[in-house]
Amino acid sequence: MASYGISPFTEQNIPQLVGIKTHIENYFFDAFLKVDHTSKLTITSHPVEQGANITDHAYLEPQSITMEIGMSDACVSYVSGQFQQKYTRSVSAYDTLLKLQAERQPLTVHTRLKTYKNMLIENITAPDDYTTLFGLRVTVTLTEIITAKTQTVTIENKTSTEPQKTGTTKKGTVQPIPKKNVSKPVQAKVEEKVVNRSTLRVLYGK
Repeated sequence: MASYGISPFTEQNIPQLVGIKTHIENYFFDAFLKVDHTSKLTITSHPVEQGANITDHAYLEPQSITMEIGMSDACVSYVSGQFQQKYTRSVSAYDTLLKLQAERQPLTVHTRLKTYKNMLIENITAPDDYTTLFGLRVTVTLTEIITAKTQTVTIENKTSTEPQKTGTTKKGTVQPIPKKNVSKPVQAKVEEKVVNRSTLRVLYGK
């Protein structure tokens, strides 16, 4: 039988605790007062000329979970050593949540209904008044992140071994280029030459 004030869980039976108690990335807070699970399916809608809108696609949005957490400075941590970094447990728990959010690393969240993976802390709200002087009441919103895997493929640039079979690109109809009009100065010179040659022909028969 465990003594009063000492955590009944040790390193050997922490896996048992993980399976039965709600936690965020193996951080066991004193109480989860409320947990809201959100799963949303987005259904597309497109207007048509007549009748109701039509749907051609539907997809799941990233899942989210909102947790209302309670901490008391008078309690003892479920896991030895947790929430001991600051001068009170409540301040240490709040600091832990801020660090998890700032690290931006995917978290695993275990709840009674479901275990969520690849979650990031999107929002932290902690009211502070006379009712939380010796404790903490904080609301944490976590949202699932969806990642994609990329693959690099190298394509060799090979010269065709049968160039006679290489396809040609159709250029379409080729429009003729219109001849440019002769400028006025050039026309004047041509007319002058014609007049001169006509005069010589009259005088000399050339």
